[in-house]
Amino acid sequence: MMRAEPFARIVVISSPNYKEREAAIIEELMQAGLWRFHLRKPNWRAEELRELLDSVPEEYHPRIVLHRRRELLAEYALAGYHLTSKESYPTGKMPGTLSRSFHDLDDLRNCREQLDYTFLGPIFDSVSKQGYAAAFEPSDLRGFFRDLRQQGDSRPMTFALGGIVPDRVRVCLGLGFDGVAALGAIWASRSPSRKLHRYISAYPWVDKELAG
Repeated sequence: MMRAEPFARIVVISSPNYKEREAAIIEELMQAGLWRFHLRKPNWRAEELRELLDSVPEEYHPRIVLHRRRELLAEYALAGYHLTSKESYPTGKMPGTLSRSFHDLDDLRNCREQLDYTFLGPIFDSVSKQGYAAAFEPSDLRGFFRDLRQQGDSRPMTFALGGIVPDRVRVCLGLGFDGVAALGAIWASRSPSRKLHRYISAYPWVDKELAG
């Protein structure tokens, strides 16, 4: 049974590369109702990330999650930090939320870290990464989430990642995911904010008038 929420929990992950008008696009996504924006630029220097963050209105910083450059958390009031699947868990207290990517159900099942939410993928063949194919059987995913519900364990929210286009949102929610994370389909669109509206409209409990 899908969890009823008053809004759509959708994460958009930045393109790893330079994008023209990226700060303006981030602002448009926020205005369109985006829950979290993950700033992931693996090859960017801290100075380049600062330039991008400085171009985004500060009112949206509390909805931006940072990847890799932990030192910037001391300079900006961001939403939190995201760990890669292999990154070590921080020893000190981190400001904001803490999340992590997983690519194996057993790793996620056995994780005892204090996390606010997780990514699991790829669920479908990736839109942005050629050769990055779906890694899970739907029956295994249903069983995984069913077992968690039956055990009554408190767990971090889990977001589906990999090949997530708007038409697959309800499939992911039906499997047991709490939300979706989008990358390739957003940045391949001529209008990322309009594409986001399609994702939001796919959530069955969202007011379609508010979703545009």
